[in-house]
Amino acid sequence: MSKGIMSQKELSRRTVLRRGAILSTFLGLGALTMPGQAAAMNKAELIEQMASEAGLSAPEIEHALDAFTHATTKALENGDSAVLVGFGSFSISKRSARTGRNPSTGRNPSARNGPADDSPVTFAVCPEFAAALDLNPGKGDEASAKCRDADVVIDAEYIASETEHDPRGGLSEEDAKRALEAFINTTTKALKKGDRISVGVKKDEDEGFGTFSISKRSARTGRNPQTGKEIQIAAKKVVKFKAGAELSKAVN
Repeated sequence: MSKGIMSQKELSRRTVLRRGAILSTFLGLGALTMPGQAAAMNKAELIEQMASEAGLSAPEIEHALDAFTHATTKALENGDSAVLVGFGSFSISKRSARTGRNPSTGRNPSARNGPADDSPVTFAVCPEFAAALDLNPGKGDEASAKCRDADVVIDAEYIASETEHDPRGGLSEEDAKRALEAFINTTTKALKKGDRISVGVKKDEDEGFGTFSISKRSARTGRNPQTGKEIQIAAKKVVKFKAGAELSKAVN
């Protein structure tokens, strides 16, 4: 009889443990797939997706991606703007130090100037990229000008030239074109799903070149800079670029 009681207790214990493990697994998976939670694609995952899109090898894709980030970083270090054709332009943010307000309390933080997510680099989408993302780009003429008049223009020809004397070997203009198109297409698909794209480091998205994401700007009241009159600014989605630690250090 005592054996029967022990067996029942052991069975109950096993059942509780098994159910607990199943519940923990379920909750863990639920946390990973929770609706509205943005996923992050790091560089290794980005390269894998781009290679599949372009039909190129991972080393070739990484070579092209490194050439793009290196060229952009070098331009910004020199105080120039750079544009990846059909994607967007990068330039140095010239923001003076200022005292901000905590949006929750309205207080002036004594040890912090400006918003915490300020990036030293400004990113403006090119019209083609904005259209692919179904964005309202806002001042379209201004965005077009930044993409058209940048100091350094990065395209397939530029990437092929940049990699020509690289120890890893050069990329043909055709392969460079396929790689850049794959980058734009892969980034477009990820951002449309609400994901983030990290470029520059294979594991840590806060390092390296930077991270792209979609940000929602609420409707607000602004002022016409020419007349000073109040105007209503419609809500819209924008592409947000946050410079990584390496890029921030290079341009500061």
